[in-house]
Amino acid sequence: MNKNHYTIIDLGSNSFHMLTVDKIDNGFSVVSKNKQKVRLASGLDAQGNLDQATMERGWSCLQQFKNELTQINPINVLITATAALRLAKNNHHFIKRAELILGHPIHLISGIEEAKTIYKGVVFTDNISEQLLVIDIGGASTELIIGNGPQVIEAQSLDMGCVTWLNKFFADQKLNQENFTAAIAAAKEIIAPWRAHYQHHGWILTMGASGTIQATQEINEVQQLTEQLNLALLNAIKQQCILCENINTLEIIGLKESRIPVFASGLAILIALFESLNIEELKQSKGALREGLISILFSNNINFQ
Repeated sequence: MNKNHYTIIDLGSNSFHMLTVDKIDNGFSVVSKNKQKVRLASGLDAQGNLDQATMERGWSCLQQFKNELTQINPINVLITATAALRLAKNNHHFIKRAELILGHPIHLISGIEEAKTIYKGVVFTDNISEQLLVIDIGGASTELIIGNGPQVIEAQSLDMGCVTWLNKFFADQKLNQENFTAAIAAAKEIIAPWRAHYQHHGWILTMGASGTIQATQEINEVQQLTEQLNLALLNAIKQQCILCENINTLEIIGLKESRIPVFASGLAILIALFESLNIEELKQSKGALREGLISILFSNNINFQ
Protein backbone atom coordinates (compact mmCIF):
# COMPACT_ATOMS: atom_id res chain seq x y z
CA MET A 1 0.00 0.00 0.00
CA ASN A 2 1.28 3.45 -0.93
CA LYS A 3 0.72 5.67 2.11
CA ASN A 4 0.86 8.88 0.05
CA HIS A 5 -1.66 7.98 -2.66
CA TYR A 6 -5.39 8.77 -2.46
CA THR A 7 -7.78 7.79 -5.27
CA ILE A 8 -11.27 8.99 -6.13
CA ILE A 9 -13.49 7.53 -8.84
CA ASP A 10 -16.45 9.53 -10.13
CA LEU A 11 -19.14 7.67 -12.11
CA GLY A 12 -20.56 10.70 -13.88
CA SER A 13 -23.44 10.86 -16.32
CA ASN A 14 -21.17 11.82 -19.22
CA SER A 15 -17.72 10.56 -18.21
CA PHE A 16 -16.14 8.25 -15.66
CA HIS A 17 -13.09 9.75 -13.96
CA MET A 18 -10.33 8.23 -11.86
CA LEU A 19 -7.95 10.61 -10.09
CA THR A 20 -5.04 9.70 -7.83
CA VAL A 21 -3.24 12.36 -5.83
CA ASP A 22 -0.62 12.78 -3.12
CA LYS A 23 -1.46 14.92 -0.11
CA ILE A 24 0.86 17.90 0.35
CA ASP A 25 0.88 20.82 2.77
CA ASN A 26 -1.12 23.25 0.65
CA GLY A 27 -3.39 20.76 -1.07
CA PHE A 28 -2.46 17.91 -3.39
CA SER A 29 -0.35 16.93 -6.37
CA VAL A 30 -1.75 14.78 -9.18
CA VAL A 31 -0.21 11.32 -9.54
CA SER A 32 -2.41 10.07 -12.38
CA LYS A 33 -5.80 10.64 -13.95
CA ASN A 34 -7.97 8.66 -16.31
CA LYS A 35 -11.13 9.80 -18.08
CA GLN A 36 -13.46 7.69 -20.20
CA LYS A 37 -16.48 9.00 -22.14
CA VAL A 38 -19.03 6.39 -21.06
CA ARG A 39 -22.09 8.69 -21.55
CA LEU A 40 -24.16 6.70 -19.07
CA ALA A 41 -27.12 9.10 -19.35
CA SER A 42 -27.49 8.37 -23.07
CA GLY A 43 -28.30 4.75 -22.18
CA LEU A 44 -31.46 5.57 -20.22
CA ASP A 45 -34.45 4.14 -22.10
CA ALA A 46 -38.05 5.38 -22.12
CA GLN A 47 -38.78 3.40 -18.93
CA GLY A 48 -35.82 4.96 -17.13
CA ASN A 49 -33.61 1.87 -17.22
CA LEU A 50 -29.99 1.71 -18.34
CA ASP A 51 -29.73 -0.45 -21.44
CA GLN A 52 -27.40 -3.44 -21.47
CA ALA A 53 -24.91 -2.00 -23.97
CA THR A 54 -24.37 1.12 -21.86
CA MET A 55 -23.92 -0.93 -18.69
CA GLU A 56 -21.39 -3.16 -20.44
CA ARG A 57 -19.51 -0.04 -21.60
CA GLY A 58 -19.45 1.23 -18.03
CA TRP A 59 -18.28 -2.08 -16.56
CA SER A 60 -15.55 -2.35 -19.18
CA CYS A 61 -14.28 1.10 -18.19
CA LEU A 62 -14.33 0.15 -14.50
CA GLN A 63 -12.29 -2.97 -15.22
CA GLN A 64 -9.61 -0.68 -16.68
CA PHE A 65 -9.83 1.47 -13.56
CA LYS A 66 -9.50 -1.63 -11.36
CA ASN A 67 -6.31 -2.68 -13.15
CA GLU A 68 -4.86 0.79 -12.58
CA LEU A 69 -6.08 0.81 -8.97
CA THR A 70 -4.24 -2.46 -8.30
CA GLN A 71 -1.01 -0.97 -9.61
CA ILE A 72 -1.37 2.29 -7.66
CA ASN A 73 -2.45 0.59 -4.40
CA PRO A 74 -3.60 3.79 -2.65
CA ILE A 75 -4.05 4.24 1.07
CA ASN A 76 -7.68 5.26 0.63
CA VAL A 77 -10.32 5.10 -2.11
CA LEU A 78 -13.63 6.95 -2.52
CA ILE A 79 -16.09 6.09 -5.30
CA THR A 80 -19.26 8.05 -6.05
CA ALA A 81 -22.07 7.87 -8.60
CA THR A 82 -24.23 10.83 -9.58
CA ALA A 83 -27.23 11.88 -11.69
CA ALA A 84 -27.54 9.14 -14.33
CA LEU A 85 -27.42 6.41 -11.71
CA ARG A 86 -29.78 8.37 -9.47
CA LEU A 87 -32.25 8.40 -12.37
CA ALA A 88 -31.78 4.79 -13.48
CA LYS A 89 -34.48 2.48 -12.07
CA ASN A 90 -32.11 -0.49 -12.45
CA ASN A 91 -29.16 1.29 -10.83
CA HIS A 92 -28.80 -1.49 -8.23
CA HIS A 93 -27.95 -3.95 -11.02
CA PHE A 94 -25.21 -1.74 -12.42
CA ILE A 95 -23.81 -0.78 -9.01
CA LYS A 96 -23.73 -4.33 -7.66
CA ARG A 97 -21.51 -5.56 -10.49
CA ALA A 98 -19.45 -2.34 -10.46
CA GLU A 99 -18.66 -2.89 -6.76
CA LEU A 100 -17.57 -6.46 -7.50
CA ILE A 101 -15.25 -5.21 -10.24
CA LEU A 102 -13.72 -2.41 -8.18
CA GLY A 103 -13.66 -4.19 -4.83
CA HIS A 104 -14.92 -1.06 -3.05
CA PRO A 105 -18.35 0.33 -2.12
CA ILE A 106 -19.96 2.93 -4.38
CA HIS A 107 -21.69 5.91 -2.78
CA LEU A 108 -24.78 6.95 -4.79
CA ILE A 109 -24.98 10.56 -3.69
CA SER A 110 -28.06 12.77 -3.87
CA GLY A 111 -28.25 15.88 -6.02
CA ILE A 112 -27.87 18.15 -2.99
CA GLU A 113 -24.88 16.13 -1.78
CA GLU A 114 -23.35 16.42 -5.24
CA ALA A 115 -23.91 20.20 -5.29
CA LYS A 116 -22.32 20.66 -1.86
CA THR A 117 -19.35 18.49 -2.86
CA ILE A 118 -18.83 20.54 -6.03
CA TYR A 119 -18.76 23.68 -3.88
CA LYS A 120 -16.21 22.01 -1.55
CA GLY A 121 -14.05 21.40 -4.62
CA VAL A 122 -14.20 25.04 -5.70
CA VAL A 123 -13.35 26.28 -2.19
CA PHE A 124 -10.57 23.69 -1.90
CA THR A 125 -8.81 24.89 -5.05
CA ASP A 126 -9.79 28.57 -5.50
CA ASN A 127 -9.08 31.17 -2.83
CA ILE A 128 -12.30 33.20 -3.08
CA SER A 129 -13.42 35.65 -0.39
CA GLU A 130 -16.56 37.03 -2.10
CA GLN A 131 -20.04 35.50 -1.95
CA LEU A 132 -20.04 33.03 -4.79
CA LEU A 133 -22.41 31.38 -7.27
CA VAL A 134 -21.07 28.08 -8.62
CA ILE A 135 -22.52 26.42 -11.73
CA ASP A 136 -21.79 22.86 -12.83
CA ILE A 137 -23.45 21.43 -15.95
CA GLY A 138 -23.15 17.65 -15.87
CA GLY A 139 -24.45 14.94 -18.17
CA ALA A 140 -27.86 14.59 -16.49
CA SER A 141 -28.00 17.32 -13.84
CA THR A 142 -26.98 20.91 -13.32
CA GLU A 143 -25.90 22.08 -9.89
CA LEU A 144 -26.33 25.64 -8.60
CA ILE A 145 -24.66 26.61 -5.32
CA ILE A 146 -24.34 29.90 -3.47
CA GLY A 147 -21.74 30.01 -0.74
CA ASN A 148 -19.40 32.23 1.23
CA GLY A 149 -16.05 30.77 2.20
CA PRO A 150 -16.61 27.20 3.44
CA GLN A 151 -20.30 27.88 4.15
CA VAL A 152 -22.94 26.68 1.66
CA ILE A 153 -25.91 29.05 1.69
CA GLU A 154 -28.08 27.44 -1.03
CA ALA A 155 -27.60 24.28 -3.07
CA GLN A 156 -29.82 22.73 -5.73
CA SER A 157 -29.48 20.01 -8.34
CA LEU A 158 -31.69 20.51 -11.41
CA ASP A 159 -32.75 17.67 -13.70
CA MET A 160 -31.08 18.83 -16.91
CA GLY A 161 -27.69 18.06 -18.39
CA CYS A 162 -25.74 18.06 -21.62
CA VAL A 163 -26.43 14.37 -22.38
CA THR A 164 -30.14 14.38 -21.50
CA TRP A 165 -30.66 17.69 -23.36
CA LEU A 166 -28.85 16.20 -26.37
CA ASN A 167 -31.33 13.32 -26.39
CA LYS A 168 -34.35 15.58 -25.88
CA PHE A 169 -33.64 18.55 -28.12
CA PHE A 170 -30.85 17.60 -30.54
CA ALA A 171 -31.74 13.96 -31.20
CA ASP A 172 -32.07 14.76 -34.92
CA GLN A 173 -28.46 16.06 -34.79
CA LYS A 174 -29.60 19.39 -36.29
CA LEU A 175 -27.97 22.58 -35.07
CA ASN A 176 -30.69 25.07 -35.92
CA GLN A 177 -32.41 27.98 -34.21
CA GLU A 178 -35.50 25.86 -33.48
CA ASN A 179 -33.59 23.22 -31.51
CA PHE A 180 -31.60 25.80 -29.58
CA THR A 181 -34.73 27.82 -28.78
CA ALA A 182 -36.56 24.74 -27.48
CA ALA A 183 -33.57 23.60 -25.40
CA ILE A 184 -33.03 27.05 -23.87
CA ALA A 185 -36.76 27.51 -23.11
CA ALA A 186 -36.98 24.10 -21.40
CA ALA A 187 -33.91 24.87 -19.27
CA LYS A 188 -35.38 28.24 -18.28
CA GLU A 189 -38.57 26.47 -17.19
CA ILE A 190 -36.58 24.26 -14.83
CA ILE A 191 -34.59 27.21 -13.46
CA ALA A 192 -37.68 29.45 -13.01
CA PRO A 193 -38.87 28.14 -9.59
CA TRP A 194 -35.45 28.93 -8.09
CA ARG A 195 -34.69 32.22 -9.83
CA ALA A 196 -36.06 34.65 -7.22
CA HIS A 197 -34.68 32.54 -4.37
CA TYR A 198 -31.12 32.71 -5.72
CA GLN A 199 -31.34 36.38 -6.62
CA HIS A 200 -32.59 37.11 -3.09
CA HIS A 201 -29.37 35.66 -1.62
CA GLY A 202 -27.23 37.42 -4.24
CA TRP A 203 -23.58 36.87 -5.15
CA ILE A 204 -20.53 38.86 -6.19
CA LEU A 205 -18.73 36.34 -8.39
CA THR A 206 -19.95 33.51 -10.64
CA MET A 207 -17.70 30.51 -11.25
CA GLY A 208 -18.25 27.55 -13.53
CA ALA A 209 -17.07 23.99 -13.07
CA SER A 210 -18.00 21.85 -16.05
CA GLY A 211 -16.84 20.55 -19.42
CA THR A 212 -19.20 22.91 -21.25
CA ILE A 213 -17.68 25.93 -19.52
CA GLN A 214 -14.15 24.67 -20.09
CA ALA A 215 -14.90 24.10 -23.78
CA THR A 216 -16.37 27.60 -24.12
CA GLN A 217 -13.31 29.08 -22.43
CA GLU A 218 -10.99 27.16 -24.76
CA ILE A 219 -12.87 28.41 -27.84
CA ASN A 220 -12.59 31.98 -26.62
CA GLU A 221 -8.89 31.64 -25.83
CA VAL A 222 -8.21 30.58 -29.41
CA GLN A 223 -10.65 32.89 -31.19
CA GLN A 224 -10.35 35.86 -28.75
CA LEU A 225 -14.00 36.83 -29.23
CA THR A 226 -14.55 38.61 -25.89
CA GLU A 227 -12.47 39.58 -22.86
CA GLN A 228 -14.78 37.73 -20.47
CA LEU A 229 -16.98 34.65 -20.62
CA ASN A 230 -20.32 36.44 -21.03
CA LEU A 231 -23.67 36.13 -22.80
CA ALA A 232 -22.39 37.87 -25.94
CA LEU A 233 -19.71 35.18 -26.24
CA LEU A 234 -22.23 32.35 -25.73
CA ASN A 235 -24.54 33.74 -28.41
CA ALA A 236 -21.63 34.23 -30.84
CA ILE A 237 -20.59 30.59 -30.36
CA LYS A 238 -24.22 29.47 -30.72
CA GLN A 239 -24.31 31.17 -34.14
CA GLN A 240 -21.12 29.32 -35.11
CA CYS A 241 -22.86 26.07 -34.16
CA ILE A 242 -25.91 26.96 -36.26
CA LEU A 243 -23.70 27.71 -39.29
CA CYS A 244 -22.34 24.13 -39.02
CA GLU A 245 -25.96 22.87 -39.33
CA ASN A 246 -25.37 19.40 -37.86
CA ILE A 247 -23.59 17.87 -34.86
CA ASN A 248 -21.85 15.46 -37.24
CA THR A 249 -20.34 18.43 -39.09
CA LEU A 250 -19.76 20.65 -36.04
CA GLU A 251 -16.33 22.20 -36.37
CA ILE A 252 -15.51 25.27 -34.30
CA ILE A 253 -11.98 26.60 -33.91
CA GLY A 254 -10.86 25.75 -30.38
CA LEU A 255 -13.49 23.05 -29.72
CA LYS A 256 -11.98 19.67 -28.89
CA GLU A 257 -13.33 16.68 -30.79
CA SER A 258 -14.26 14.88 -27.56
CA ARG A 259 -16.71 17.66 -26.62
CA ILE A 260 -18.51 17.86 -29.99
CA PRO A 261 -21.48 15.50 -29.31
CA VAL A 262 -22.69 17.31 -26.16
CA PHE A 263 -21.42 20.83 -26.72
CA ALA A 264 -24.54 22.41 -28.24
CA SER A 265 -26.85 20.94 -25.60
CA GLY A 266 -24.57 22.11 -22.78
CA LEU A 267 -24.28 25.54 -24.40
CA ALA A 268 -28.09 25.88 -24.50
CA ILE A 269 -28.28 25.20 -20.75
CA LEU A 270 -25.49 27.70 -20.07
CA ILE A 271 -27.28 30.40 -22.10
CA ALA A 272 -30.48 29.70 -20.13
CA LEU A 273 -28.60 30.10 -16.85
CA PHE A 274 -27.06 33.41 -17.95
CA GLU A 275 -30.41 34.79 -19.09
CA SER A 276 -32.46 33.48 -16.16
CA LEU A 277 -30.07 34.59 -13.40
CA ASN A 278 -28.84 37.78 -15.14
CA ILE A 279 -25.23 36.59 -14.98
CA GLU A 280 -22.88 39.24 -16.39
CA GLU A 281 -19.71 37.17 -16.56
CA LEU A 282 -18.34 33.84 -15.40
CA LYS A 283 -14.89 32.62 -14.43
CA GLN A 284 -13.75 29.03 -14.80
CA SER A 285 -13.02 27.25 -11.52
CA LYS A 286 -9.99 25.03 -11.02
CA GLY A 287 -12.03 22.67 -8.84
CA ALA A 288 -15.33 20.79 -8.96
CA LEU A 289 -16.76 17.46 -7.81
CA ARG A 290 -13.52 15.47 -7.95
CA GLU A 291 -11.58 18.04 -5.95
CA GLY A 292 -14.42 18.10 -3.44
CA LEU A 293 -14.18 14.33 -3.12
CA ILE A 294 -10.43 14.62 -2.54
CA SER A 295 -11.03 17.11 0.29
CA ILE A 296 -13.51 14.67 1.85
CA LEU A 297 -11.03 11.81 1.49
CA PHE A 298 -8.25 13.87 3.09
CA SER A 299 -10.50 14.71 6.04
CA ASN A 300 -11.13 10.99 6.54
CA ASN A 301 -14.78 11.86 7.15
CA ILE A 302 -16.85 10.38 4.33
CA ASN A 303 -20.10 12.10 5.18
CA PHE A 304 -22.10 13.73 2.37
CA GLN A 305 -24.73 15.37 4.57
